[in-house]
Amino acid sequence: MSMYAAGLDSAMPNGTADGQQQGPQANQACMTCRKQKRKCNKALPACGLCERMNRHCDYSDSTPPPTSEDFNALRMKLMELESRLNGGGGGGSGGGVMISPPPFPTPSSGALSGSEALGPQLPPYSPQQQEAPTQWHGVQNRFPPIVFLDKESFTHGGINIPKPSIEIPVDVLDLLGDGQSVQAIISEYFATVHKWMPIVSQMRMTRNMVNPVWEAGPDLALLFLCMKLIISRPHDGIESSQNPVYLAAKRFISLLEMSGAATLLILQANLLVMWYEYGQAIYPAAWMTAGWCVRYGNLLGINGQSEAVQLLGRPSTWTEREERHRTWWGVQIADRVVSHISQGYIMNSQEPDAETVLPVDDAAWDEGEMSAATQTLLSAPIDSPVASFPRLCQASSMMGKVLHHHLGEKIPIETARFDLASQLYLDVSALARQITEEIATVPDYITLTAPLSLTFSALATLCEPYSCPTGYGSKTASAEVAAMQIQAVDGLKTVSRSILDFSEQINAVTTEPQDLDRISPIVMAPLYAAAANFAWLVRESGDENSQMALDALRRTLSRLGTRWRNAAEYARILEAQEFQYAVGSAGS
Repeated sequence: MSMYAAGLDSAMPNGTADGQQQGPQANQACMTCRKQKRKCNKALPACGLCERMNRHCDYSDSTPPPTSEDFNALRMKLMELESRLNGGGGGGSGGGVMISPPPFPTPSSGALSGSEALGPQLPPYSPQQQEAPTQWHGVQNRFPPIVFLDKESFTHGGINIPKPSIEIPVDVLDLLGDGQSVQAIISEYFATVHKWMPIVSQMRMTRNMVNPVWEAGPDLALLFLCMKLIISRPHDGIESSQNPVYLAAKRFISLLEMSGAATLLILQANLLVMWYEYGQAIYPAAWMTAGWCVRYGNLLGINGQSEAVQLLGRPSTWTEREERHRTWWGVQIADRVVSHISQGYIMNSQEPDAETVLPVDDAAWDEGEMSAATQTLLSAPIDSPVASFPRLCQASSMMGKVLHHHLGEKIPIETARFDLASQLYLDVSALARQITEEIATVPDYITLTAPLSLTFSALATLCEPYSCPTGYGSKTASAEVAAMQIQAVDGLKTVSRSILDFSEQINAVTTEPQDLDRISPIVMAPLYAAAANFAWLVRESGDENSQMALDALRRTLSRLGTRWRNAAEYARILEAQEFQYAVGSAGS
């Protein structure tokens, strides 16, 4: 017998060469083999694997097959929601859904928690799933190539961009649930995420929900799905990248992209996906998605560039124009936040300049009060009163200047470079002081935590390279380099102490678990930066106060890790660094 035949013989059930089972057999695989997805020989009283492992072999069926009534109930639920979402047939830059009953539940009563936040646990996607042929096969891309080949002819030719005409995937409809479930998702989203990233028009969506003539489509279903995704909490034992809502959203976005769809709703939806990926530390996906959003915003023509092709056409209302403007600011902020602490930030020519208009007052936009929406330029004095989202835009602009200083400016003269860095430090510090003063007077402390966090991150990012002078010049530091190092180290100590106070205040205003749902993932980076600085001070001098500050920041990160896993990852990095330092000290 050949070696191949011998191996085949040993692989046969019960060691028979012809594959025939000997003895009684169960009619299904045992529960252990099913869970581990192993082949079961179904031998009685115990299968071969369980017998070898000396464990109990359970052939019971804990999940009875669904009945025809179950299938009919599911089919009716999916048809009901699909008729609501597909009823309008379109899905351009507008879109809403008519759902009843109108009153929204409060954030606490309507919150999705536990397994409800993630939705039912769906099996991993497989091309063999029943819906795959209708979703992926035969998808036609109707996007007109003339947009890229000859934009002048497109602009003056009156050519329209087709609306997405694909069916909403069955798993998406199942995850969204019925009308009341979608309503709860929307309510929770606007009560939490919308407070720190207000890019979706609440007024427009609310108006459309009570308007019998409403416009909807697959891109609106995608936005609802991504709203559910961003409000969901991580679960112990389940990787955030395996969240069924996340997997469904990524597949749905790819499907719409294949069809050549180009709408504002798709950009807003994928922007929420990026914040989920960033907040739950899903890399490199977060960085890639942020870049996708920049490109897609360019495609739509909402980037404020006069030469950009306006695929969406002229906005029909002030609300729609402001929504596009806010979405582009959201794209810029996302790209800045996700990559400022890595090697991956790519400088671009679309940085906002002094004449760029900030978003209008958040409350005025939410309520559609155009008369109360005063426009403010980015060059306006820092003490000019603006709302929290414009403050976040100002902080993002400051971070852009810091990144440009480190990555874009080529100033060979040390004195000139250090003078610019010092002035930039004063400018960012002024913004930090202004937000700190405002945050002490507003009734809701959490509303300004995102812009203050990004401002702290900008200060730490500016100072950190200068605190190690060998990174900027020769190994023999000049007097200017030595002076700049002292200034940078002092700056890191100052901002770290401010971040420690900021951390304690966050703990004070988030005493209830649901309070964490309103915290932006932007908060985590400065907390880690401060903790890393205190850890460095502990290693350098063994300072007891620095150790206490480090421990406090680690506790805050661990606590916030129940909402955003990037906080838990930061805490894990600090623990690993501390362990490595302890081992190194013991061996020296």
